[in-house]
Amino acid sequence: MKIAITGGGSAGHVVPALSVASQLTQSGNELVFFGRDGSIEHEYAAKADIRFCSVPSAGLKRYGSWSNLRMPFTVGRGIIAAWRAMRRERPDAVFSKGGYVTVPVGIAAWLCRVPVVIHESDHSLGLANRILARMATRVCLSEPARSKSPRWLARKTVVTGLPLRHDLGEGNPDRLRSQLGIKPGAEVLLIFCGSSGSARINDAVRSQLDNLCGRYAVVHVCGKGNLEPSLDGTPGYWQYEYLHQEMTDALWLADLVIGRAGATTLAELEALGKRAVLVPLPASVSRGDQLVNAEAYARRHEGRCRVIQDDDALAGGGTLVEACLRLAGAHASFSRPDPAVIHQAASRIASETLSAARPRRRRVR
Repeated sequence: MKIAITGGGSAGHVVPALSVASQLTQSGNELVFFGRDGSIEHEYAAKADIRFCSVPSAGLKRYGSWSNLRMPFTVGRGIIAAWRAMRRERPDAVFSKGGYVTVPVGIAAWLCRVPVVIHESDHSLGLANRILARMATRVCLSEPARSKSPRWLARKTVVTGLPLRHDLGEGNPDRLRSQLGIKPGAEVLLIFCGSSGSARINDAVRSQLDNLCGRYAVVHVCGKGNLEPSLDGTPGYWQYEYLHQEMTDALWLADLVIGRAGATTLAELEALGKRAVLVPLPASVSRGDQLVNAEAYARRHEGRCRVIQDDDALAGGGTLVEACLRLAGAHASFSRPDPAVIHQAASRIASETLSAARPRRRRVR
């Protein structure tokens, strides 16, 4: 079969999408990825050797922005581009992982009568998935819904779990330790706040770099365009815009992680039993899902997780250092994850997608 994959805007959408894509490839299916040209999904699809179709799209800013006025026109162009691509590619089904890029793709698939399977990582449907849910053949959830769903939605919903990065069970911490020249036995602090990074967290970390490097080897994944050249060569500090194949090694190597509280990030930290300082996105720039995620995660892992708010108190980095010190003596429960567990959710979603696919003779013409 030929399956179209879409999802983007952040690594939290793209990485799980590629995990499902990996399962689909292993069962002999042909794949094509729909997303924005020059985006993170374009970059990741190229690295995964998946053919790419460019579709314009734009997201709704949750704060006042003139770009919100252009957004409907960009989405309209995206629907037309995706509709043309659907007619050209003629996929048997579409798997959509969320993010604003999926809206024009999902609508175009519905117009072309191509089955759509969507997946939601968080406790409630995000905006893109709320738009596509009525058009979808199947709605996959990471966890059971916390409130009663409408009957039309409940009929098409299945709990599959959250797909983790496909190589999460294959980390080699010694490889990265050797590559960076980190001394054996030195504790490692990994900082990553999504594919675009966080200027506020980056500034807080760098303002406390002497204190942090005095205790840890600091691996700082700061996001595209956020490198600070003046810090190159600082002893005990390594900065990267983003890590690709090395990210799994970095997660295995880390003794402590500072990061956001996206569902994908938390699932990876939980699978590896890592201590974490979480700085969830504030409600002013999000729908508040990370605040809920962080609170629930901290309750499950009391003693191994600290949550601090992304507010004025973050400036200067003092709250970050204090949270790291409070976790210094916490017990780490790292264990090698079972590959079957790592791939379980992605495999279930791949099966749901193939089950939803229409027979080849009924594909759109």
